Amino acid sequence: MEKDSETLSGEELYYLGYAFFSKENDLKAIEYYDKALSKKFDNPILYFQKGYSQMFLKQYDKALENINIAISKAPLAEFYVEKARIYKIENDIDNEEKTYAEGLLKSQLKNDKWYLELVKNAGNFYYAQVKDFSKSEKIYLDGISKYPEEYILYEKLIKVLNAQNKFSEADKFFGKMKVFYLENKLPEDSMKFKNLAVDEFEWNDQWINVFKSFEKPKEMLESIYKVYLIDKTGEKIERKFNIEKTLQIEKTDAEFVICEESKDVHTTYPIGFKDDSFTLEELRIQIRKILDKSQK
Repeated sequence: MEKDSETLSGEELYYLGYAFFSKENDLKAIEYYDKALSKKFDNPILYFQKGYSQMFLKQYDKALENINIAISKAPLAEFYVEKARIYKIENDIDNEEKTYAEGLLKSQLKNDKWYLELVKNAGNFYYAQVKDFSKSEKIYLDGISKYPEEYILYEKLIKVLNAQNKFSEADKFFGKMKVFYLENKLPEDSMKFKNLAVDEFEWNDQWINVFKSFEKPKEMLESIYKVYLIDKTGEKIERKFNIEKTLQIEKTDAEFVICEESKDVHTTYPIGFKDDSFTLEELRIQIRKILDKSQK
C-alpha cells in the first residue's frame, strides 16, 4: 500500500496515516498526513490528527499550530479538549484557561460527547486548579442544562457548592441525586454503596473525602456520612471515619456520633450531632479537631 501511495487520493492517504496512528506509529502517520495535504485534502480533522500525533511526540508548538488550523476551519469541542491538554502538560495555566473559555463559547455541536468532556475538564480546571469555584459552578450548571442525565455533573456541582459553603443549594442537588438513586438511574458504584461524594477538603497537606448516604440511617451503627483521610501519596486511605446513628436515651441526646474504623478497632469519639441537620462545615471542624489532637 505504501509503494502505491502516489496513486492514492488525499483522503485515502489520510486514512493510511490514521492507520499508522492507530498502531502508535506517529512519525509514519505524520508522513502520510503530509502526503494527504500535498494532494489538497484540506480537511480540519487531518490538521487535528497531525497535531495530535505531534502532541504524542512532544512537539507541542507544532501540535498547537495544526490544532489551531483545525479550530479555524471547524471549532469542534474535541479540538479544544486536546489543545487544553497540551497547555496543561506545559503547565501554561493562562492559555489553558483561554482555551476552555473559547471552547465553551465557540464549540459547534454542543450536545455531543466531546462538548461534555470539555465541560467536565473546564469545570474541574476552575474547581481544582485555580480554585475559582463560582466559574466552576456556572460551567457545571450549564452542563446539567444540556446533559440532564449526566449524573457525574451533579456530583461535581455538589462539591463545588459545598466548597463555597453553599450547603443548602448543595443539598437541593443532592436531593435530585437521591431521586435518581431511588429510580435506580445512577452509576453502578453509587447504587452499590448507596452514597455520593459530596465534599473534599485539605488537612495537613492531605485530602479528606466525604461521602453522604442516600438513605437516612434507621438502625444503630448505620452511617449518614463516611469520611476518608487520603495519605500523602494520594493513593491510599489512611484513616476512615463514620458518622453513625447511636442510641438516644433522652431526646436531647445526640443522634449521630463520630466513629473511626482501624483494623479490628471501632473507636467512638465523644463528639455528637443532635440530628442530621448539621452542616458539612461543622463536620469539617470536628474531623480536623480529631486529626489535630492525634498529631500532638
